[in-house]
Amino acid sequence: MHQLLKHLEAHGFEAAPRVLGVDDQGREVLTFIDGDTDSSGAQSWIWSERALVEAARLIRRYHDLSRSFQSPANPHWQVMVRAPTQGDIICHNDLAPFNAVYRQGIPVAFFDWDLAAPGTPLWDIAYAVWRFVPLYSDTAGRSWPASIDERAARLRSFCDSYGLEFHDRARLVELIERRIQCVLDTGEAWGKAGKPGWSEMWRENTHRDGALRDLAYINEHRRALTDALV
Repeated sequence: MHQLLKHLEAHGFEAAPRVLGVDDQGREVLTFIDGDTDSSGAQSWIWSERALVEAARLIRRYHDLSRSFQSPANPHWQVMVRAPTQGDIICHNDLAPFNAVYRQGIPVAFFDWDLAAPGTPLWDIAYAVWRFVPLYSDTAGRSWPASIDERAARLRSFCDSYGLEFHDRARLVELIERRIQCVLDTGEAWGKAGKPGWSEMWRENTHRDGALRDLAYINEHRRALTDALV
């Protein structure tokens, strides 16, 4: 992951932290990226049309740069359960508003790169649209777009802004479901294994029930989402 971040730095990609090294306690040290963050999704500016478009464009820039990355010999990626082990790029694998830095309501950088691993652009996009559209079942008390019509339009807008090809759009809804299932399977496997961070989420049931509801929501509205991508 550090080699990937150094590759991005060498190519002038400012939307990721720089690697400064490891301190005397064995902790990685990265640069601070100034801006606003919101892990709750409560801020309405996160869900603006412009923020969505700029997120898609920023992700495309990253994917294009990632294609030229030469992985070191015997790399040690954190590969999620049933996730790809190879592909055209190195996926971030956790692209979401809660892992983005915003300035004046526009995403300018992504952090939390620890799940980066080989995969395909569509694998990364499937997770990103789940989070950025968003395709959540829960709308109560939130500022994100609620109606399926608005969400379907945002899904199309994201794909248009990214420049996603038609043959990939035809596979996207199915892959979103697979991507959410990957998160669920990883949470269970790593949580039961006692992996730091994941064990707490598994024990406290953080995210699991919500992800299952999201799967049901996407299945319920599959036709509207698929039609939006045609």
